[in-house]
Amino acid sequence: MPTILIVDDEELDRKLLHSILLSAGYEVVGTARSGEEGIELFNTLHPDLVTIDLMMPKMNGMEVLIRLMKDRKDTNALICTSAHSDPVVDLAMRYGARGYIIKPFQAKSLLSTVKEVIGEPDVSRMNGWNY
Repeated sequence: MPTILIVDDEELDRKLLHSILLSAGYEVVGTARSGEEGIELFNTLHPDLVTIDLMMPKMNGMEVLIRLMKDRKDTNALICTSAHSDPVVDLAMRYGARGYIIKPFQAKSLLSTVKEVIGEPDVSRMNGWNY
């Protein structure tokens, strides 16, 4: 079953993303409130996918992505942003991000993007999301 790590400094965004992914049947193995914590959890948990908020204090999402890609080139990372055409998103894609998800999160779009990157969730774990 595909596993996911969420890295976002905003508690509401972490909870919403966690809820959508879990309800769709994905296994969320951890959540991190900072870039530093995200890197530490990533290295401990080795998830199939990591979602990274671009705008975080101290260590921003781009810095997290660069560190993760340096350590493990096959990292599946999705950037979380509030802008569709942010030049930073283009830069993140060049650094190895597999895609991006737009805030505020829309379940159908988010799940479609996740599915493209890591495949189908474990349908036996689904709790009602139709996408």
